[in-house]
Amino acid sequence: MRFVWLVRGELWALKRNRRILMYVAMMLGMAAIYALDGEGTADFLPVVLIVSIYSGIWQMTVNSLVEEKERRTLEALLVTPVRPLEIIGAKAFVGVALAASMSVLILLVFRRPPGAPLVLLLGIALAIGFATASGALVGIVARDLKTSSLYRTPVLAVLVGGTVIPWQDSGLAVAEVMRWLPTRPVQELMWGGWTGEPVPVAQHAAVMLAYTALLLAVDARILRRQATTR
Repeated sequence: MRFVWLVRGELWALKRNRRILMYVAMMLGMAAIYALDGEGTADFLPVVLIVSIYSGIWQMTVNSLVEEKERRTLEALLVTPVRPLEIIGAKAFVGVALAASMSVLILLVFRRPPGAPLVLLLGIALAIGFATASGALVGIVARDLKTSSLYRTPVLAVLVGGTVIPWQDSGLAVAEVMRWLPTRPVQELMWGGWTGEPVPVAQHAAVMLAYTALLLAVDARILRRQATTR
């Protein structure tokens, strides 16, 4: 019930955010441009999905947490019975719903069935989970919108840049190392799900779940510490 109450507050705040329509139009436009090149969709689809997921979730989650801090309403939430993970989930809810909806629309724009739908959906779900946990961490540690931009821009650039590279075709020596970082697993799952090519699904899922769980634990611990210092 507390979670539903928090989500309702986020949905109410969404009505005032006019940047959402711009974001949707930009992502769908980029997907349409890439979809025109039918031969390159195996590499282009993961790029569009990853950019859409990370930018959407980070935009909504980071801004929501930081704006709460600037209004000093997050402090009030921290002294209530609401659990830290409920706060994080509610703050990320709109971004997650937006990213999931955009992923469906982008797949429709590419106008062909994926080779391994379950693998593709798993890649999308794992990307959404990790984007939520990492975006929440930036929003929690940032003091205001200005400092959040200092954290968000370089971190998001490195994260997205490292994830959109087609590691399976790169031939780079570091590609094997990237299997154990939260970058290659998502890209390769989306690529394998779209093309139907075999990929190490269990390994990639385990890597992403481990990083996501670790970040969520860190997020919750920092929020609890902030609550006890108020």
